[in-house]
Amino acid sequence: MTLPAHWWLLALVVVIQGLFFVRIIVLRMRGKGVQPLARPPQAALAASGLAGLAYGFVQRDPLFFLGQACLLILYYHMQRERNDLG
Repeated sequence: MTLPAHWWLLALVVVIQGLFFVRIIVLRMRGKGVQPLARPPQAALAASGLAGLAYGFVQRDPLFFLGQACLLILYYHMQRERNDLG
């Protein structure tokens, strides 16, 4: 089995988004709500979403591209809502 072209983009996406998923699960298991992120993790999440978009575009994978686009749109709306209220 050979690695796909631009596999490092996919690895970046999987690692960073996986860490955020694990963080949410750990907080939920402790009975805490999801807490706001500091600026560096926000930038890392946005960068992983953009890397996912780039990977989906380069591999011509419309489903992966669409999924990452939805993630970025959801992330943008959550940040906008948080900034409007706070």
